[in-house]
Amino acid sequence: MPGIETVYDHNLTEEEREILGFWESKEEYIRWLEKDEALADLTKLYIHRGDLAKAKEYFKQISDREYKFSILQMLIGDVFYSEEELEEARRLSEFFRDVL
Repeated sequence: MPGIETVYDHNLTEEEREILGFWESKEEYIRWLEKDEALADLTKLYIHRGDLAKAKEYFKQISDREYKFSILQMLIGDVFYSEEELEEARRLSEFFRDVL
């Protein structure tokens, strides 16, 4: 959808594209993209980059509350397999709690 800010507008590297699973070309990516999906992807990108404040700015713009909650669950679920990762999941959950 034209006019939507996407990960491709944020100097997405090839490594980030592969790690975060953005397999499509920019044109394919935006063809059916909804605004909340783009915001969720920007949230993931900035979490990956370690910029939680920027991630939170995009996360709080997601308008669909149920979608927002499912994105947070996915983000938390993606980070923990060990005790350290479980602690990271708790930290992320707490960080984003006020914008749910």
